Amino acid sequence: MARPKVNLTKMFNTAAQMSDAEVEIKKLQAEIEHLRALQVPELELQIATLREQLTMQSGLQEIDLTLIRPNPGQPRKTFSLQSINAMARTLEKDGQLHPVILIAEGQQFDLFDGERRWRAAKHLRWEKLKAVVMPRPQDLHRKALLTTLHREDLNPLDKAEALLKEISEQTEVDLTQAPRITATAVRRLEYQKRMKQIGELIEESDDKQNQVLDDLDLNDAEKQIFKVLLDLGLNPASVTANDFRMLSLFPDLQAAIRDSNLKAAHAMVLQRLSAKKLAVDEKRIVKIRVETTQKVVEQNLTLVETQELVNQIISNNAPKPANDSNDKQVKNIMRGLKELSVDKIERSNLEKFHQSLQQKLKEIEAILQVDEYS
Repeated sequence: MARPKVNLTKMFNTAAQMSDAEVEIKKLQAEIEHLRALQVPELELQIATLREQLTMQSGLQEIDLTLIRPNPGQPRKTFSLQSINAMARTLEKDGQLHPVILIAEGQQFDLFDGERRWRAAKHLRWEKLKAVVMPRPQDLHRKALLTTLHREDLNPLDKAEALLKEISEQTEVDLTQAPRITATAVRRLEYQKRMKQIGELIEESDDKQNQVLDDLDLNDAEKQIFKVLLDLGLNPASVTANDFRMLSLFPDLQAAIRDSNLKAAHAMVLQRLSAKKLAVDEKRIVKIRVETTQKVVEQNLTLVETQELVNQIISNNAPKPANDSNDKQVKNIMRGLKELSVDKIERSNLEKFHQSLQQKLKEIEAILQVDEYS
């Protein structure tokens, strides 16, 4: 596969002043960013090529583990014990086959690629790691995000938090409001049957993306967020449905994803175990949820088995309604609407009725939206 063409002149206008090796390294860094944004499988080959170029320029080094630290901008925060143990077994059996890539930072080094190897080496009590060192890239968080974003082992919670950080660095949107703003825009475009146009923009040029986003009448905040996600090769609808939902998980479920390898889909099912639904106090519901989560993880329950377990707990603990007056009220209103003959209502009254219905629908949507993100 031929390398996608990248306009490096604009990105690295001082390249002419560097050595040939440094120029090639800059090119490879730029291409890694570009390939990750396009979700191109060639990425891993490019990272390997970057290692080779760095080895040619500065040589393979052995760096003391105590001098290496995680990249503070690393999007992936979760490294399961199972994953670390598997890497440790590989290192112990076959040795370190590939050097980690480091960025010099004073007397220490930040990891650009290879944190799992570093953690596994610490687990094995190794003293040194083979490494190559590269210059610090501009926009380090963005490059680390693009290098990590589409790997299968990046869980949705880490991904969501990394995306929020990138949005905060690239826009003026309030960090806490970004998921709600994105979800609102996605729902509106889906209702208008125009969301498909957004998904088709991922591989389009900046000019084409901006043109379509302008045509869709997005407000400034919505457009800024959509543009950041599209630049990362992501569909905002998918991010809303699969990633930003993770941010609404209860803290104990987020901790289980990080520490106990709980799967995201299972966590969303366990999220149904809320104090409101079971009518118990917060201390009690946390205990129920933690015990249920532990059972799901230890017994490796499938998603269907987890759903059945949660349904059973809700059925056994959910409070019985004191009366059904609210239910009767809703049924009476719905019956009245079905029997209403709108063609017999005067236009002026029909307009007032239409406005009242719209206002009531907005109130209902607001309540449902709060429930979704609470």
